[in-house]
Parts: sequence; C-alpha cells; structure tokens
Amino acid sequence: MRRNKEDLDREIEGIILEISAAENTAEFTQLYQDTSDELRRLLVRKMGNKEEAEEIAQDAYLKLCRLKHNRDIGNLRSYLFNMAVRLAINVLRKREADGRQDYLQPAEEEGPSAYKILVDELKAETIKDALTHLSEKTRYIFLLHRFEGLSYSAIAKRLTVSDRSVEDHINRALDKIMLATAEFRRMEGQGYGH
Repeated sequence: MRRNKEDLDREIEGIILEISAAENTAEFTQLYQDTSDELRRLLVRKMGNKEEAEEIAQDAYLKLCRLKHNRDIGNLRSYLFNMAVRLAINVLRKREADGRQDYLQPAEEEGPSAYKILVDELKAETIKDALTHLSEKTRYIFLLHRFEGLSYSAIAKRLTVSDRSVEDHINRALDKIMLATAEFRRMEGQGYGH
C-alpha cells in the first residue's frame, strides 16, 4: 500500500520531533507528554477543524524543538501555547483572506469570527502576562485604578504616596502593556482586526 505525501511528511515530522525532544532534554519530552492533548483540544475548539488543529500543534512542537536556545525561555508551556495560538491565527487569517468563511463564522450565527475571538483571547493573555512582569506595587496600583476605579488621589491616600508616584506607576504599567500589545495594533492597522 502506497502512503500519500502528507502521511509521510507527518511521519517524518514525528520522527524529527522525537529526535529533537531527546536532544533537547527530558524537560521537553515531559512538556510534550503533559500538554499535547490539552493543546490539541484547545486548537480544535478554536479552529473547528481537527486535522488543522493537529497540524498546528505538531508545527508548534517542532518549532519549539528547533529553537537553539530554548533553555532561555522561562516558561516553555506558555511559550508553546502562545506559539500554537499565533500559528492558528495565521491559518485563520489566511482562511479569511481566501474568503473561506465556512470555518470562521457559520451562516446562521451572528457575531465575531473565530479569528477575531482567537486574537482577542491572545491579546488578553498577552496583557495578563505583561501585568505579571510588573513590580508588585506597580501592578497593585494599576489594578486599583483600572479595575477598582479608584482615582490617583484615592490610591495615593490609601498607600500613603504622592499622586505623582501613582501616576508614574500607572504610566509604567501602560507602557509595558502598550509594548506587549504592539503586534496586535499592527495587525489591526493592516486590516486583520475585524
């Protein structure tokens, strides 16, 4: 029985993945074992297509394997999931550009496309990640202002600091968020953020 090219390619990629994982430490192998099912389920939910989801998951693992400096990545799991979601966004963007709305938005439903939902989720995740990299005090002040609705002066009184100090902390947080979300603004500027 003759195998088709796609099956052969997947088998070769699987072998490369196994070899790379062996070379890239037991940590990577453990990551694959711990996350492969969860990642595939996430991608199937977002993509609406099991074959594409599996292909994207495989691509994400392969790309992570091929990174020469993956030890410099603080959180491999988070990096892997972000990479997979970005690959999914690229596929959804291509679908949208090709006019393949069948996967993006069923005709009987109104609302945002799968692409838009995925981009929004990734953007929210990126903002959360940016907030975790702030100092505890800056994050606390930012959250008091944005989510509790406290004014600068109310925060200053609560923390016994100056209004100017509160403003500096909030500006620092906003700068970090703006830097982290720059890619999304570029995508929106190019007409990808419907």
